Amino acid sequence: MKSYGRKFMSTPINGKANETLVWYYDGVKVYYQIAEYTKDQSWLAGAKTCMNWYRDQFILGRPSHVDGWRMFPHGLMLDYLRTSDEKDKRAIEIMEKNGAFSDRNVDYARTSTFDLKSVALSREVAYNINVHVVASALGVASFSKPDPYIDIALGHIKSWNDWIKSRNPSFLYLSDGGKTGFQPFMAGLTCEALIRYYESKDADHNKKREILAAITELANLMWDAAFLKGQNALYYESNRKGTAPDLNLLICPLYGWLWHRTGDRSFIDKGDALFQGGVAGAYLSGGKQFSQNYRWSFDYVKWRKEPVELDAGAALAQKEKRAALLKRATVFPNPFKPSSGMKLVIDNIFPECVFILNDVSGKKVIELNSAKKAYIEWDGMLSKELPLPEGSYSYVIKTKDGLERTGKLDIK
Repeated sequence: MKSYGRKFMSTPINGKANETLVWYYDGVKVYYQIAEYTKDQSWLAGAKTCMNWYRDQFILGRPSHVDGWRMFPHGLMLDYLRTSDEKDKRAIEIMEKNGAFSDRNVDYARTSTFDLKSVALSREVAYNINVHVVASALGVASFSKPDPYIDIALGHIKSWNDWIKSRNPSFLYLSDGGKTGFQPFMAGLTCEALIRYYESKDADHNKKREILAAITELANLMWDAAFLKGQNALYYESNRKGTAPDLNLLICPLYGWLWHRTGDRSFIDKGDALFQGGVAGAYLSGGKQFSQNYRWSFDYVKWRKEPVELDAGAALAQKEKRAALLKRATVFPNPFKPSSGMKLVIDNIFPECVFILNDVSGKKVIELNSAKKAYIEWDGMLSKELPLPEGSYSYVIKTKDGLERTGKLDIK
C-alpha cells in the first residue's frame, strides 16, 4: 500500500478523464483512509492531487453532467468533514442533481433506451445510492425515504441470485446478450451501496431487513458458484471463469459486514480467504487497480475486529435459535451422589452460562459459571470440607443474553 501509494501520489493527473489513473474508484477517499490508518498526514497530498483533478476540473469544471460510472462522493465528504470546503458540497450537489440517472422521478425505460432495472446498469444505480446517502448526510438535499433506488438495487441482487440458482450457463441480463457474463465485483459494488444506505441515519428498518437477507443469500450463492479453490479468488466473469484477485477487495468487505451483522463465523472464513488472495495476488501497477483495492477494504479490517452488532430481526432469530438449543441442556447424573466420586455435569450449554442452585425455600446455595466452555463440572462440594446436604433442589441455567432453563436436582 505504501510503496504503490507513494508512486501514484506523485503521478500527474492531466485534464483527461483517464480511468486508468488513481482518481478512479475514489482516489480521494483512498488517500484519506491511508492517512487515517497510518496516522501520517503526508498522505493527504495524494488526496489533494486527486481532488484537484476530480473535484475541481472534472465535476466543478463541467457541472451540467456527471457520468454514472464516475460518481465518487465519499472522498469529497471526508474532505469536507476535515476542511469545511464548500467546493466539496457543491460537487456532491452537482452529482445529486446532474449525475446520470439521478432524477428519481424519471422512468428512464420509458424516456430512453436505458432500463435501470437491468443489471447492465447496476453500477450506475449503486453510485446514485452512494451520492444520495452522502448528500443526505451533509444536508445538501432532502430525499424521499426510503430511496426508490434501493428497491431497484435489491432487484439486481435478486436477478443475480435467481441466475446462480437456475444453473443456467448463459447470463442474459446484460445489454450485450450475455457475452460478458456475471461479474462478482459488480455485485460487490451494489452490496457496498446498499450497506452504506443500511448504515446511514435515514435507513428504513424494513428495507434494512430486506438488504441483510438479500446480501446474505448472494454472498453464499456467489461463493459456491464463483470461488476458485486454490486461488483464493472469485472469477472475473462467468463465461471465462478466469481468476481476478485484483478485484477481491471490492468483494470481501461484504463478508466482513455480514459477520458484523449476523455473527456467522463462515463469513469471516470466506472474507479472510478473499482478503489473503487479494493481498497476495492483486495487480497494483495501475492507478485504477490500486484504488479499487483500497476503496473499502479498510472496512473489512474494521468489521472483522469489531463486536458483532446484530440487526433487530437477526438478533431475535438468533435468540430464538439459542433458546431452542438451550432446551437440550442436560444436568447429569440426577439424582446426584457427591460421595460417589462422580462429578455433576451441566452440558450442552453456551460459554458464559451461569448455573444457580437453590434450596426448597428459593435461597441460592451456589452459583457456577461456564466461562469460555460449553459445559460445567462440579464435585458437589460447597467448600473444601462441606458437601451439599441431601435433599431436593431447583436450578436455573442463565445465558448472558437473558435466556433461562429451569429444572429439579435431587442430592443423595
